[in-house]
Amino acid sequence: MSLSKTLQISGIVFLFLSASLAAKEKGLWKDQNVEVGDIKVHYIEMGSGERSIVFIPGWMMAAEIWKEQLPYFSARGFRVIAFDPRSQGKTTQTKEGNTYRQQAADLHAFLKTLGLEHASLVGWSAGVTVLLEYITSPESIRPENLVFVDGQPMGYKTGDYPGGWTMQEARDFILAHQENRAKAVEKFVSSMFKTRQSEIEYREIIESCMKMPFGTACALFFDLFTGDRRIALESVYVPTLIVVPQENRILGEYMQSRTPKSKLEVVPDAGHALFFEKPQTFNQILESFLGAH
Repeated sequence: MSLSKTLQISGIVFLFLSASLAAKEKGLWKDQNVEVGDIKVHYIEMGSGERSIVFIPGWMMAAEIWKEQLPYFSARGFRVIAFDPRSQGKTTQTKEGNTYRQQAADLHAFLKTLGLEHASLVGWSAGVTVLLEYITSPESIRPENLVFVDGQPMGYKTGDYPGGWTMQEARDFILAHQENRAKAVEKFVSSMFKTRQSEIEYREIIESCMKMPFGTACALFFDLFTGDRRIALESVYVPTLIVVPQENRILGEYMQSRTPKSKLEVVPDAGHALFFEKPQTFNQILESFLGAH
């Protein structure tokens, strides 16, 4: 058999095994839907412990981005849930209401509906923005604790604030999505990782992002970029864990200094999606914070 033929067969076998593994992995959790106000929220769930963890994905992302966390924490006695926010993943897409304040209101209703009022809430990237909106809402219910995973309280650069984008950076980012959405999303997804991920992983994440209409993505990005939620950090009244990659340590220290009862953890050699790229490290950090056994 020729070398090229052998490589071709090996590639087919690899894809088959990868697809089988993905199918088996997805079979571990329950796919659910629940009516919440004017939308139907899709979520995935594992475990049935007395303590609960709710994971919130970032801009354009779907619940499955947390696939390395669900089996880990359900095996440690937690009821674990990850959901698709409004207009993301398989949750109802709406033409209006695509703001992080509305997503926070949706979160409140979602938690009440499922009886998860006192869960541990974990938000990544824009999911941190949802949590900051949630905890400053008069209708919020006290969670057990909060976890901010590489998010930021303000989207634009100003003064001595160590995070955010410049106006030109934000403009270039959105124009790139307008000119060639598929190419821009692919670049955005690959930029979330310090190390190269498998093509199957990239494809799954890119496809989930592309489900969100461009206009909706723009509306949420505008809210993310123009919002200043720094004062919300001072309103955090429960134990809070802040997790960032090494390159965002300064921003993490800034957030910790303004957040009561907070602890900072820095993950080396990881990108923005650090929980996906370094799942064992992240899971152990979160487990230690939650006091799991």
